Amino acid sequence: MSLLPVLLLLTPLPLAAAQEPVRVYAASSLTDVLAAASLHYGAATGNPEPERVLGATSQLARQIQQGAPADLVITADERWMGLLVEEGLVIAATAAPLVENRLVVVQPQGAAPLPDLSALAGLAHVALAAPEVPAGRYAREALHSAGVLLGPDHLVLTADVRGALGAVGAGAADAALVYATDAWVDPRVQATLAVDPALHGPVVVALGLSPAGQARPEARAFAAYLRGPDAARIFRDAGFVPRSEIAVAAATPAIALPPPPDDDLQAPILRSLWVATMALLVSVVPATLLGWLMARRSFAGKSLLSTVLLAPLVLPPVVTGWLLLQLLSPRGPLAPALDLLGLHLAFSRWGAVIAATVVGFPLFIVLARQAIEQVDPRLASVAETLGCTPFSAFLKITLPMALPGIAAGATLAFARALGEFGATAMLAGDIPGETRTMALAVYALSSRPGGEDAAATLVWISLGLSLAALAGYEALSRRQRALIEDRP
Repeated sequence: MSLLPVLLLLTPLPLAAAQEPVRVYAASSLTDVLAAASLHYGAATGNPEPERVLGATSQLARQIQQGAPADLVITADERWMGLLVEEGLVIAATAAPLVENRLVVVQPQGAAPLPDLSALAGLAHVALAAPEVPAGRYAREALHSAGVLLGPDHLVLTADVRGALGAVGAGAADAALVYATDAWVDPRVQATLAVDPALHGPVVVALGLSPAGQARPEARAFAAYLRGPDAARIFRDAGFVPRSEIAVAAATPAIALPPPPDDDLQAPILRSLWVATMALLVSVVPATLLGWLMARRSFAGKSLLSTVLLAPLVLPPVVTGWLLLQLLSPRGPLAPALDLLGLHLAFSRWGAVIAATVVGFPLFIVLARQAIEQVDPRLASVAETLGCTPFSAFLKITLPMALPGIAAGATLAFARALGEFGATAMLAGDIPGETRTMALAVYALSSRPGGEDAAATLVWISLGLSLAALAGYEALSRRQRALIEDRP
């Protein structure tokens, strides 16, 4: 009998907990500098490098509110740090500014530098992080203070500051407002204009310890290191301003923006329905014909074609969206043809349709193929012997009998398109009034303090629509089976 299970049961739980790495939840703008600081900390102290969880401050804060096991919390927005302190998720005595960041305008490499922020109004597309994340709010404060008005047609909104940077690198935007510390990450872009810090509130990066982190000596030691002189040099080299130099700036009041409009929940619902409907209309004929081709014909390359058609079914949606963006962006291989046709698909509502179509198309093909395979091929063969062409036999015999199953596939593809998020966020972006669907609206509302109720409303509506679509799918599938079983 093995003693391993017994030894595992006898292992003290505190020992197992002590071996867990320190978990740091930090804003994505700290990705590279925190990696360098962690590496230096491990080499200097011999302690294990902390485990880093990076993302938009708003999303990390929501995760912590839901019980994410954070020891250290580093936010790019003091408001979120204050909210976590109020809820007892960060110890008030440990929460303090760590460093400060700056905003810059980035443009593609080789572009003529802009003289000032007002020149942004003359560009076709300017990328900003979503208004729910700190980088997006600071950028809007700067534009508002400078009197620069950019209409929805000129804006490319991304989930976070790295997304705005990537939009310029991919050629989907002519410029973006990003943190100075992010400007050097993408070699395809260059910082061409420093934004006056007086135009926006201070971009203070704050650090605090959670109650669990306060109880762990390893977490307190890493927090002390980040506040020490060695880490200050690393932060300064990366473009941050250390805490000792931001006392005056941190006291600067934030710029007052106009109050945001009330949440319009009807618009993303209607837009989701429109996007899903357009995706279905684009898909129905090719999916049905391809389903027939895969069900009834053998040909060279059939397996390869099937693999290509079904790939979006197994690929992560964000990967599918990234591939579509590379293909359809102004610098992609299809750019000359799109320019000739006057089409701008990336970061547009038609980009959302394309993303939803590509993600839902495999489901449609699979179910259409299954529906056609359930129809006895001898029926079409008999029709052909009576003078029907293969196509007319398909229209008169196979299609009517397979129609309920094909409709079931269409229903499921519609439901999948209705809830699409990842590919849409990558290719179409989150542009209020243009591409913000229900899924994107839920993400945006959950990223904003006080947006929980509106997000919950959209979640329930989305759930209801999805369940209704699934009920329709089941009914149509039963109809298909009954039709096949009742045939003579």
